[in-house]
Amino acid sequence: IDVARYPDLDTSGRSFRDACDQCHVLPEPSSRPAREWRRVVQRMEDNMSWMNRIVGSAPQRGEPQLRRQDILGYLESKAGR
Repeated sequence: IDVARYPDLDTSGRSFRDACDQCHVLPEPSSRPAREWRRVVQRMEDNMSWMNRIVGSAPQRGEPQLRRQDILGYLESKAGR
């Protein structure tokens, strides 16, 4: 991912960034059409659960919650055609 193309990774894309970079480099949001991101996010959520990674909540008090709908909304808004 070219992070310079996504200056909103610290705001609206924070859940995406914080969840996904626990295990791998961030995927390029425009690399898939919006309809495919649901399947990918579900698969990653299943993988994270299996690996005992953070899914759906923040690791420390005061940090924003990693919410599936925020991640999916961000990816779908940046998705390719």
